[in-house]
Amino acid sequence: MQPLKVGDSADPSVNVGPMVSQKQWDRVQGYIQLGLEEGAELLVGGEGRPRGQDRGWFVQPTVFTGVNNDMRIAREEIFGPVLCVIPYDDEEEAITIANDTPYGLQAYVESADVAHARQVAERLESGRVVINGAPHEPLAPFGGFKQSGIGREYGRYGLEAHLEARAILADFPRGRARTVRSGPAKA
Repeated sequence: MQPLKVGDSADPSVNVGPMVSQKQWDRVQGYIQLGLEEGAELLVGGEGRPRGQDRGWFVQPTVFTGVNNDMRIAREEIFGPVLCVIPYDDEEEAITIANDTPYGLQAYVESADVAHARQVAERLESGRVVINGAPHEPLAPFGGFKQSGIGREYGRYGLEAHLEARAILADFPRGRARTVRSGPAKA
C-alpha cells in the first residue's frame, strides 16, 4: 500500500483519487471505525485524510487483517479504498467465502497460473471478475449479481438495454406459412 499515490485523479500517476462527496467520505470513515469496533486489526491506513492531503475528500488506503466473513466490513460494499484480508485454508474455502455475500459487483483473482485463475473466476458469483489486475475494458459488460443490481452497462449487453424488442405474429389461412419475426425494433 505504501507506493499508492493519493491525489488528483486527473494526474495519471495517481492511484487513489478523492471520494465523490463529504457524504461518501463520512460513510467510508464510518466503515473504518466499524472495522476497529468489530475487532479487525488495522495493518495500514486508518481514519482521516492521508498525510499531505489537508483538503478534499481523500481517504487513506486502508487494510484490515484479522477479518472474518461475519464482520460488516467484510460483507458490505464500502466503495472506498478499504481492503479486508480474510484467511482461508484451501481454494474451496476461499470460493465459499467470496460467494458468501448478498453482493456481487466485481471480484478479483490473482494467480501465476492464468488458466487456473479462469477456472476459479468461473465459480465466483460476480458480474465481473478481474484476473491479475487486468485493465478496464469498456466493451465488456459491467453490472452486478445479487443485490449489486441487475442489468449491464457497456458492450453489446449494455446497448441491448436501450433497445425495445418487438415480435410480429401473423396467422394465415390453412395451407399458408405462418411467419414469426422478432428482434430489436429501434434504439
